[in-house]
Amino acid sequence: MQIRYGGCKGVISVNPELDNDPHQLYIRNSMKKFKCTHDTLELCRVSKPRKFYISFLFKFLSPSI
Repeated sequence: MQIRYGGCKGVISVNPELDNDPHQLYIRNSMKKFKCTHDTLELCRVSKPRKFYISFLFKFLSPSI
C-alpha cells in the first residue's frame, strides 16, 4: 500500500520482526519528504495485479526463451 503520513510518503508492508503492538509504522529516512504536523494516515493506492512483460535485454541474454 502506498501511504502519506505527516510529510512522509512511501510503500508500506508487514514486518514480522516487529513486536505485536498493533499500532506500529516504521518510517525510513528516504520516506521523509518534509516536516509537517499532519498526523492522519492516508491510503493513496493499493497494489493490484499487472501484466508481466519480458524485456528485450532479458530475451537477448537468455536465447532459450
